[in-house]
Amino acid sequence: MYFANPWGLLGLLAIPTIIAIHLFHQRFPPLYVAGAHLWGVETRTTTAGRRRDRLPVTLSLLLEILAALLLTVGLSEPHLAGTDQVVHLVVVLDDSASMQAHEEGEPSPRDLAVAELARRVGDHGTSTRLTLIRSGIQPTLLGHREMPWSEAEAVLARWIPRAGRHEFASAWDEGLQVAGEGTLLFLTDDLPDGPSRLPERMEVMALGRALPNTAISAARWTFDSSTAQGEVFFRIANFGEAAAVAEVIGSANGEPIFSRPVTVDASGEAPLQTNVPGGIGQLEIAIRADHDALEIDNRIVLIEPTPRVVSVSLALAPESRERELVERVLNLLPDLQPGTVGESHLLIGPAGMEAESGPDQWWLGLGPVDASEPARAEAVTLVGPFILDKQHPLLQGVTLDGVTWSGAQDLDLAFTPLISCNRRPLFVELQGNAARSYLMNVELSRSTLDRTPDWPVLLTNLVELRRDALPGLRRWNYRTGEVVSLQAERQTGATDPLALTTPSGKTRTLIRDRNDLVEIGGLDETGVYSIGLDSSLDFAVNFFDDEESNLRNISPGRRRVKERYEPTLLRVDNPYTWLIIAAVLLTLAALLFDWLVVRRPGQLKTK
Repeated sequence: MYFANPWGLLGLLAIPTIIAIHLFHQRFPPLYVAGAHLWGVETRTTTAGRRRDRLPVTLSLLLEILAALLLTVGLSEPHLAGTDQVVHLVVVLDDSASMQAHEEGEPSPRDLAVAELARRVGDHGTSTRLTLIRSGIQPTLLGHREMPWSEAEAVLARWIPRAGRHEFASAWDEGLQVAGEGTLLFLTDDLPDGPSRLPERMEVMALGRALPNTAISAARWTFDSSTAQGEVFFRIANFGEAAAVAEVIGSANGEPIFSRPVTVDASGEAPLQTNVPGGIGQLEIAIRADHDALEIDNRIVLIEPTPRVVSVSLALAPESRERELVERVLNLLPDLQPGTVGESHLLIGPAGMEAESGPDQWWLGLGPVDASEPARAEAVTLVGPFILDKQHPLLQGVTLDGVTWSGAQDLDLAFTPLISCNRRPLFVELQGNAARSYLMNVELSRSTLDRTPDWPVLLTNLVELRRDALPGLRRWNYRTGEVVSLQAERQTGATDPLALTTPSGKTRTLIRDRNDLVEIGGLDETGVYSIGLDSSLDFAVNFFDDEESNLRNISPGRRRVKERYEPTLLRVDNPYTWLIIAAVLLTLAALLFDWLVVRRPGQLKTK
């Protein structure tokens, strides 16, 4: 029980005052009455004045004490905790994967967090309401606001922390908004750095402890379409103070592919590389090591890459210098095939030809734009400085250092310049075409561009950019938190929306942009995802996070909420406190007035 207005308890002072009134009551002077012998026992008299006598327990005394008690109870406003008070606990739960770390037979920080909430609910009573917020890149509400413990317990049973390292500030802000003037509780495994930056009204409980751990910290699967063989590279990290011996097992479709022991030095890494046959589809890799506290980083699944073949057609003259230079680079690039002029993914031809292509065919034109002798004679040669649009993916790695750019002519086209010199456009993206069209305002036979690394880099960027724009996935293996990009088939009419199926079987709808590009984010569940298209596309998401796998620096502890004022007996915490004090003083004054004036009789006069 507690009192909302403890100042009201001053009303109890009325009780000793009432008792004093009845103990020290007024004595009357003697009266002489004729025929006193007829009064009998009533003629007994006492000495005039005031003196203490035995307390007369009369109905008047009891009623006056009862009135004082009722007045005191009404003014102090008593409350019974657990019956008439509803406690609202607002809790931010650390969703980091390290919340699952534990040694065999010991509870994890996640389990201790659930037990702590159960204890607090038991302390506050069954009427307690909980609001649970899960941290992450985008904080999410678990269940709904102000849940009873029966619902919150079911929600917590399904909570599995598995996010990588992330900031908590956004989750704290959301929790403080829900808590209002109340206290926010943050349950984590490690005390956050910089306690001075923590919200003042947030209590922190860190329930983890330092543990050794061994993890798969990186993995990559490449596929060579010319040999139909794959190569898998992965790395084992030891986040412990002693050397670890781990057994690495790879399997596909339940059949073992490889198995080997590996010793990893303390705080070290061990790279592994192995060849795998093509056509196996998926590869599962697991490690087994002693003193390994975290399970989520011990297993990964990789999806076999599918070659994305780009078809290229050349409309350049068979014996020209330009064709020779282009073929020299294309012959070194993997997963290319020749295509027809009208149906290939990429068409490379002379700059003077019509850039007519379908919406799915890219075009690159090589100068001179005007092949006539007078126009070529008027063309200029430039040696820099060259201005490059470094933000464009085609120019990644291009420097043009030491390049002599010859054959630059005036352009009478709508374009966006990518490379220019002295306000003359040298490499541009044409505007108004159905598909992407690029024009190189150069005469390669007279320039030195082909004798620098910039030429193969430029053509390689163009081919890879076109490969990324092919329908389907750009990659098949990702880490948690990465954004997955998918180029969907071009829409020709009303089609069913794309659906993503998670490893746990949940589905969600995917949204295309106007270019039929789909970007999938918020993937924190590890395993194989499927995208429903004409043929299902699968990709894998694995947990690779060195900071989260490193459990050596975890420090448990607690940070309590700082009191904004010191609680004292005379604290005035209610706007009606002074009214209550005035009421108590008036009650005491009324009692004294009743005793001294009202109850005191006047002198009885006789003739």
